[in-house]
Amino acid sequence: MKRFLALFCALFMISTFAFADDDIDITDDIDQGESEESADDVTIKTSVNMNEPGDQYIRIGLMATFPLNFGGSFPLYRNGQLSIGGAGMLGYHRFITSWWALGVDVFFGYHPTIGENIFTYIPLMIDTTFQPTFKRLEFPITLGVGAAMENYLSRTYFPGLILKGQAGVYFRATPSWSFGMEGDFMFMPQWYDNPKYNDYGVFASWALAARYHF
Repeated sequence: MKRFLALFCALFMISTFAFADDDIDITDDIDQGESEESADDVTIKTSVNMNEPGDQYIRIGLMATFPLNFGGSFPLYRNGQLSIGGAGMLGYHRFITSWWALGVDVFFGYHPTIGENIFTYIPLMIDTTFQPTFKRLEFPITLGVGAAMENYLSRTYFPGLILKGQAGVYFRATPSWSFGMEGDFMFMPQWYDNPKYNDYGVFASWALAARYHF
């Protein structure tokens, strides 16, 4: 009987240690699995693009605008028909893919004239933007077309065609805000029944802008 009890105790101790080893192995496996899942999460998070389809942003900015074909000389063009002017801009854009967005922009621009009057224009534009990224930098390249209301003294020209090409660089400071600069060219022709009054305005602009992403 004593031998039976001793054998039973020995078997019990051996089985206890065996289960304990199994528990340790299982725990190790769980820890290893969690580590692998965490690594997968890091991989997934780092592979996500800065912008995804459906993301949107609102852009605001201030521009210095240069009249390129109205006479005068860089940078102020004071001895030409128009002097250097400025503009404010506001736009809304939505990403269709990670790199491509569609949007609408509105500007309010002005230029002093040689006679100390003011030429103003308010374009409303539809544009498309291709935007490659590198780390936290974004490089929007935009083409736009629209109509502008143009005014000088008591004369108003509407609708005036406006074409725009633009490129810029932005730094994504936070997930919601990016800040940068842009340069663009605008073509603003005026066509009349009498061709001798036709005009073809070409303007270059330099802008500081901010974008709110949501």
